[in-house]
Amino acid sequence: MGFAVLLFAILGIVQTEKSHKAVAIAQDIPGSQDGLPSIGGAFQLIDKNEKVWKDTDFKGKPMLVYFGYTYCPDICPTALYHMTQAMEELGGAKTIQPIFITIDPQRDTLDQFKTYAQNYHKDFVMLTGTKDQVNQAIKAYRVHAAKASEESGNDYLIDHSSLIYLMDKKGNYRAHFNHETPPSEIVKRVRLYLEKGE
Repeated sequence: MGFAVLLFAILGIVQTEKSHKAVAIAQDIPGSQDGLPSIGGAFQLIDKNEKVWKDTDFKGKPMLVYFGYTYCPDICPTALYHMTQAMEELGGAKTIQPIFITIDPQRDTLDQFKTYAQNYHKDFVMLTGTKDQVNQAIKAYRVHAAKASEESGNDYLIDHSSLIYLMDKKGNYRAHFNHETPPSEIVKRVRLYLEKGE
């Protein structure tokens, strides 16, 4: 699959939320591809305990990375639940590091993160930051994120791409899954990656 086609497929997986109901337009393309796109890069964010994390802090261990927001009604919880189930089967962060990066730093406060994190795997690193810091991470991972045009004030939904990225221990993109990918398929692909030692 050529770079342009793969990139179009990735960027075309967009979550659209209307009237508190989310619909994902998605096509899962698991597996390593030839001509992998340049996804991932430098960022500096903080977790719920105000610890500063840089992208380089995760080097040396493969990662599952997801961008979303805590007020997301259904797509994000589905993705994070599937990641949690996969992490349980994979044995937690000793095998692979799960990361959640907010696309909504305005509302995803540290206290909000502390409550939200209780719903998912204990090894999740949930990251936020200033608007500029978050936008840098969004740009690095080529994530689409935009407030729904008809919403206003502090009660709004966000249209965003809904992909779980498999990144290797050097921080390079290896594969992706959509939010509906069964945990068993995520586990299968991660184990294949680990066995191949990519």
